[in-house]
Amino acid sequence: NPKPANDGSLREGEFTTQINGLTLWYKVSGSGPVCILPTPGWGPSSELYYLKLKPLESMFTMVYLDTRGTGRSERPEPHSYTFKNFAADIEGLRKHLGIERMWLMGHSEGGRIILNYTSEYGDRVEGLILVDAPVGVSSNDSGRIQRMQLRRKEPWFDEAFKAFQKFPSTQQEFDTYIKSITPFFFSSTENLEKNRDVFEKTSMSFAATQGQNQSDRSSVDPATFLPSMKTPALVIVGQDDFVCPPPDAEYLHREIPNSKLLLIERAGHFPWLEEPQQFFGGIRAFLPKLGYHRDTGDRS
Repeated sequence: NPKPANDGSLREGEFTTQINGLTLWYKVSGSGPVCILPTPGWGPSSELYYLKLKPLESMFTMVYLDTRGTGRSERPEPHSYTFKNFAADIEGLRKHLGIERMWLMGHSEGGRIILNYTSEYGDRVEGLILVDAPVGVSSNDSGRIQRMQLRRKEPWFDEAFKAFQKFPSTQQEFDTYIKSITPFFFSSTENLEKNRDVFEKTSMSFAATQGQNQSDRSSVDPATFLPSMKTPALVIVGQDDFVCPPPDAEYLHREIPNSKLLLIERAGHFPWLEEPQQFFGGIRAFLPKLGYHRDTGDRS
């Protein structure tokens, strides 16, 4: 049981615990203030993050959470993949870890999960790190298609674009689909090849994607919530991200009163994989301006 040691630190390792009637898996690694990073909820396991986010572990005690139905966490009934439940799972994990306050990091749809958590349990959150997070309930699809078309001269384009149009109906088709469309998410194919191992080690839960399609997807409304949000936030975006593009990040930065914006050049949807120096260097530079203190995660 990874309860805090006497110095307030959590024991490192991989654990499971019962939260909201489900067995959820999480991994603790690093030192400093606690930062919980849930997976985005639609399918990928935590390998997508912990394999290449090591530098964060010198700044934070990272707690990587396989959200319900993904990775090693238990699959709930299909209608329960709601933002309310994802937020309640994080709150359950916070209580289980015995911490008063923490940082939260969310990538892509994970950004929406941590904003939903903050809207309900804001007094528990020291700060947010939003990485390539979406703004609306669904991104502007016509804009997305236009941004995809910018890559049409690439040798992989035809196959990837075709794959994007047809949604999979089995786990096997889902795995093939993810593999086919991945080049769109990178600024360069070379960077994708360099990180191919991360995707090979990350499991993708088709059950979670199906579950999300069958669940109530209502989310906190950014237009009403963000301007009154008291939590500081670092908003990070890859310049070439086609799915959660820079205007989304600029909107978040503009609307969140205490926020900083970090634009990563030559990067797509996975900036820590493509431009690690810009990514981690930028986080180190910006965090102190948002109230981060290395010595304590709990100033309550």
